[in-house]
Amino acid sequence: MINCIIIDDEQYSIDTLTEYIKKVESVNLLGSYTNPLKAIQAIKAGEKPNLVLLDIDMPELSGIELAGLLPSDIAIIYITAYSGYALQAFETNVFDFLLKPVSFSRFVKAVNKVLPNLQIENTPQPPAPEYIFINPGVKGKSIKLVFSDIIYIEGLKNYVVIYVIGGKHITYLTMNEMESALPSDRFIRIHKSYIINLNKIQSVEGNTVIISEHLNLPLGGSYKDSLTSFINKNSVLSKRNH
Repeated sequence: MINCIIIDDEQYSIDTLTEYIKKVESVNLLGSYTNPLKAIQAIKAGEKPNLVLLDIDMPELSGIELAGLLPSDIAIIYITAYSGYALQAFETNVFDFLLKPVSFSRFVKAVNKVLPNLQIENTPQPPAPEYIFINPGVKGKSIKLVFSDIIYIEGLKNYVVIYVIGGKHITYLTMNEMESALPSDRFIRIHKSYIINLNKIQSVEGNTVIISEHLNLPLGGSYKDSLTSFINKNSVLSKRNH
C-alpha cells in the first residue's frame, strides 16, 4: 500500500487526483494541501507519506524547491501544466512527470512505476520463528525446540545431541546442517564438535568457553576469531587513557 499526499494550489486538480486514487486499491490518500508550507508542516508533525503528488508551479514555494525539503525516502510524481519544467524536474528524486490534464490511465502508469520500489518496505514481514522441529529417530514424530531452551549442540559422527534445559535430544543430522538451521545471531560454532547458544555463555577463558560451573567446552583454533569478534562487538571498554 502506498500512502500519499497531494500538494497542488489548484483545487480542481486535487479533486481529479482524489477521484483517481479512490479507484486504485494500492494507493491510500493521507491528505491534500493547496498550501505547500502547510504540507511541509504536516510531514514534520508526523504525517508519513511514501509518495507525494506534487504540482511544480505554485506561489510561495515551487514544487521543485519543496522537493528539496522532503525526506529522501519519499517518492515524487510531479504534476504540472507546463512541459518546460521536465528537464529541471528529472534532476530531482522524481519517478514520473505528468502533464495536466492528467488522464486516469496515465496516472495509473505513474503509480505502477513507484509501487515496486515501495512494496518491500510496505509489506509487513512475518517475524522469524523462535524454534525449529527435529525428528528424534521415530517415524512420523517431530519435536519442537525453542531456541532459548537450547544450551549447546554436540556432534557425534552422523548424529548430533541437542542439549536443552531439562534434557537432551538426539537426531540424525550433521553439525553443518544444524549450524545452517540455527540463527547466526543466536548461535555460534566454537569447535568442530560444538555449537553454543550465545546467551548461555558465562565467560571465556583462553581456549575454554564456560557455560556453567559444571560445563566447560573447548574453543577450537579455527573458530576462535568469530567468537572473539562477537565478544569485542558486545564489550564495554573504557575510553580513558591508561
